[in-house]
Amino acid sequence: MYNKLVNKEVKLALIGLGYVGLPIALEFAKKVSVIGFDINEGNLAKMRMGIDPSKELESDAFENTDIKFTSSIEE
Repeated sequence: MYNKLVNKEVKLALIGLGYVGLPIALEFAKKVSVIGFDINEGNLAKMRMGIDPSKELESDAFENTDIKFTSSIEE
């Protein structure tokens, strides 16, 4: 599984992108493809613009990451 993640053959899903989940998701997204799931569409819209809703991270934390923010359980 590790090799599939590193080779971006599969994605890692993180559920809950609050003040704990978002930094973890972004760190993983520096090396592997990540799907970040949360139910708060307002917060997801901010994250898509590189803004941390909890104001813990600077916008550069979103740079050079492979992450898709979604509230769709199907994704």
